[in-house]
Amino acid sequence: MIEIEHLTKRYGTTTVVDDVSFEVDEGSLTVVVGTSGAGKSTLLRMINRLVEPSAGRVLIDGEDTRTIPEEELRHRIGYVIQGYGLFPHRNVAANIATVPRLLGWDRKKIAQRVDELLDLFQLDPAEFAQKFPHELSGGQQQRVGVARALAARPSLLLMDEPFGALDAVIRAKAQDDLLAIQRRLGTTIVLVTHDMNEAFHLGDHIAVMDQARLLQHATPAELLMHPADDFVERLVGTAERPFRLISLATVQDALEAGEAAGEPVAASDNLHDALARLIWTGREALPVADAKGAIVGRISVGGILQHGRPHP
Repeated sequence: MIEIEHLTKRYGTTTVVDDVSFEVDEGSLTVVVGTSGAGKSTLLRMINRLVEPSAGRVLIDGEDTRTIPEEELRHRIGYVIQGYGLFPHRNVAANIATVPRLLGWDRKKIAQRVDELLDLFQLDPAEFAQKFPHELSGGQQQRVGVARALAARPSLLLMDEPFGALDAVIRAKAQDDLLAIQRRLGTTIVLVTHDMNEAFHLGDHIAVMDQARLLQHATPAELLMHPADDFVERLVGTAERPFRLISLATVQDALEAGEAAGEPVAASDNLHDALARLIWTGREALPVADAKGAIVGRISVGGILQHGRPHP
């Protein structure tokens, strides 16, 4: 668990992070979102002490980060920035091996870890290990950047606008890849973005910042149904709120008894995708299949729309 307690950063008379407190559960993904200049990146950098707080503290598993030597702390925390920060004159294998080498791992262990991570990120070691960053696509560079951050098996990964340089299609794939890997490894992640769609897609919890202050820290559903103030409500989008709500729920959540004609949708699909299927096929309802392909009920337009209405 990460505990951020009354964290503040001042530069002269300017306060860029103002008395921010919230907790990040172990194994969860928390997104810090807000407008430009809200203090998001500074907050992130205070967690690994790339920026020293003016006041407040950060506890990781109950240990005050001020008591941990800076070099040790940064080896324990993975850090990914926009542009990935890959060393241009080192090949992919050498980039990924950066922190394990600093920690004194032996060559065999490093080589095994590099191959393991390349396989995890669907980059064939035989094809990619010896390539240099300029020979990779933007999506491939992004995956290598995350692989490097995970190389020493950190329990915490900090990500500052990691997908900002990717086009929309690659960005969506990179987000899905991150979620799959995070679920597989159980890594705790704190990710900064200015993109609310990204925040809702990725976050178990979302921390909304504006003008250096934390306005709300909540689950995506809580944020949509009970925004803390007018700024949060505008940020989550009044018109988009119903669509975001149904994106957070699965077909299983709105499953109805009965039958329907047509190609079944998966119970694990989100309601937004199911609604799109219903509209595209011109049907009021479709059958629903479980993971084994057995029909377990149906999903209807009316049932989905009920989930898109905020409840008091």
